Amino acid sequence: MHKHALALCLFIFCGAIAVLAQTPTATLSGMVKDARGALIQGARVTLTNVAQGTVRESSTNSDGSYWIPDLLPGTYRADVSSNGFATAQYSNVILEA
Repeated sequence: MHKHALALCLFIFCGAIAVLAQTPTATLSGMVKDARGALIQGARVTLTNVAQGTVRESSTNSDGSYWIPDLLPGTYRADVSSNGFATAQYSNVILEA
């Protein structure tokens, strides 16, 4: 099976969000596209906090977009996978509140 590359568009919305303990958090959202720019539905986006090892996951919707809210500030690794595509990995994704 021929594997195609996935492209991940990261749109990082960082800002203090008031929650119960008023802990500042960040949100990671974006779109997953193939090498030709076509949106990929059902791609899995896995975000790992490098320091803590915690993992959060999301899947892209019919528009190829995903949303991962309530993230602690820090450095993350993002892995994007979808059937028929090679997994794309992005390191040093820095989220700030």
